[in-house]
Amino acid sequence: MSEPVRVLPDELHIASLVVHVMPQTLSHVAQALLQVDDAQVHGTHPDGKLVVTLEGPNAGAIMDKVAQIQQIPGVLNVSLVYQHAESRHFLNQEVGHDQHPA
Repeated sequence: MSEPVRVLPDELHIASLVVHVMPQTLSHVAQALLQVDDAQVHGTHPDGKLVVTLEGPNAGAIMDKVAQIQQIPGVLNVSLVYQHAESRHFLNQEVGHDQHPA
């Protein structure tokens, strides 16, 4: 008799990164990041730093995208700053605002 198949919750993983690049390649790397699925560049610094977020269905997918970014010419380092996982069910629920008496 086989084991029952466990269905994992439909999750969304969100990670933030700082991507360090050679300053002269900043524009090229920013453009290349547009080709990475579910990657967004939120800011750049002329010294060669980009703030990037990634989304994926699991931690492995996030790490695959980090590896893809590391292969972009001009990238010196990718630092994972934060990762969070949340059930898509909870992400789609409306958030209420608590009313506190003054």
